[in-house]
Amino acid sequence: MENESSGKEMTIVLEQRANPVVRQDISTAYLVAIMKKQREEIEAGANAEAKYDLSQLKDKKLLSVEEASDLFGIGRGKIRELSNSERCPFVLWVGGHRKIKREAFEAYLRDQYSV
Repeated sequence: MENESSGKEMTIVLEQRANPVVRQDISTAYLVAIMKKQREEIEAGANAEAKYDLSQLKDKKLLSVEEASDLFGIGRGKIRELSNSERCPFVLWVGGHRKIKREAFEAYLRDQYSV
């Protein structure tokens, strides 16, 4: 019934709150897929942006830690750890920079059982 005496309209607004339901296994799988894709893109970019050809490193006498890591397949941290000793036979300090003597490092690795 309309209320003719007041002459005003009444508006009723019903508010519905949407509570999306996301299953945990689906959202986790989605996040894992995104993270995997990002890692693949980073690795592909790193491989595409190679600074140098490994065959060029075989001719160098002194290598940076990064170059030695790439050439010999040993982690940068491990090379730094091995070369921290003052009596290290394959490290040369140039100012504050650590250079790896390639031939001496190769000889060192030949004599080692594990690093």
